[in-house]
Amino acid sequence: RIDNNLAIVDKRLSDRPFILGTRPTIADISLCAYLYYPADEFGFDIPATHTNIGAWLDRLKAMPGWAHPYDLMPGYPLNLA
Repeated sequence: RIDNNLAIVDKRLSDRPFILGTRPTIADISLCAYLYYPADEFGFDIPATHTNIGAWLDRLKAMPGWAHPYDLMPGYPLNLA
C-alpha cells in the first residue's frame, strides 16, 4: 500500500521540482519529514526505489537553512539502552 502511495508522489514529481510546482511550499515541508526515514528503520530505501522522490529530497536538502527532520526532534537519537 505504501509503495502505491509513493508511486503517486514519485509520478507527480516527474514533471515538476516540487509537489505543487516550481517552488517549495508547506506541502513539501510537511511531506518530506515522512520520507526521510533511514532505510534500516523504514524497511526500504525510498530514494533508491522512487528516484523522483530522491531527487526532490536532495532539492529540499540543498535549501538554505535546511535541517534534517531528526535534528529537529527533541531528544533524538533516543537512547533506549
